[in-house]
Amino acid sequence: MAVDHAAPDRRRADAWRAPLRRAVGILRVAIAVVACLVIAGSLTVLGKLIIDPDGSEEYTVGRRPTLFYRVFDNAQRMYLDTTYGEVMGSAHNSGGSVEATLEAIIFGADVIEADVVEIDGQLYTAHTPPLPIIGPRFFRGPTLERIWTASYRADAFKLDLKETSPDYVDLVVEFLTTRPIDRDIIVASRSPEVLATIRDRAPGTILLLSVPDVDTFTRLQGDVQLQRTIDGVTARESIIDAEMTAWLNERDLILFAWTVNDIERVNELIGLGVDGITTDNLAILTLLDEPS
Repeated sequence: MAVDHAAPDRRRADAWRAPLRRAVGILRVAIAVVACLVIAGSLTVLGKLIIDPDGSEEYTVGRRPTLFYRVFDNAQRMYLDTTYGEVMGSAHNSGGSVEATLEAIIFGADVIEADVVEIDGQLYTAHTPPLPIIGPRFFRGPTLERIWTASYRADAFKLDLKETSPDYVDLVVEFLTTRPIDRDIIVASRSPEVLATIRDRAPGTILLLSVPDVDTFTRLQGDVQLQRTIDGVTARESIIDAEMTAWLNERDLILFAWTVNDIERVNELIGLGVDGITTDNLAILTLLDEPS
């Protein structure tokens, strides 16, 4: 009887081929799953761009400025021109495009407001940081430098900081400390730590704590160090009342209100003693620009 000397070798080969085939099968399944996820994600993004082009703009060019012109009659004006003229008019998100920046200045904006994000080591104007992977490739919003140049006729330039990382803050400080002193520069942030850093490294900047709700304001009232760091607050208009304005006035802290688009609320806020009003309404900017 002949002995098959190759049988042990075949058995050993079969022993490692079986796991290899299983591994290859698992790898194929994994590749198929990843491919399906990529296709599904691409279709989702494409669908977003087609179905909601306005919403998707935020991730490609930043949130578009929403400036408009809504007229009001003289009967709605409560205060003398001198009183309106003492309040600064800030054009909401006007730094989102060069066109909006120039339009706001034409209609009398004292302050150009730019929401600031970072992409690949450079500062841009956008309300929301672009998506991590596709953002740097597809984002088409203007650089902060470009908006700064376009806003040269404004009395003040306001940076609304949307990030807090050390690298981002370094870029902001570099921007602040390399500008010519030809207008006021205002920086707004919700982060006390960011504001403290900028106070130390760019001391000539006007610093505002962004106050979106009553809880944030309550924390400010209990933080003496933060009160000493900032020059004032920029607060959601719906939470501003006589108690808030009185408390801020006692501490010589300025107050900007955002976002106010009707003349009745403008009148109420002026009566409370606000120092600045952020608005989308170009007619309000013109009113606040009247000579004092």
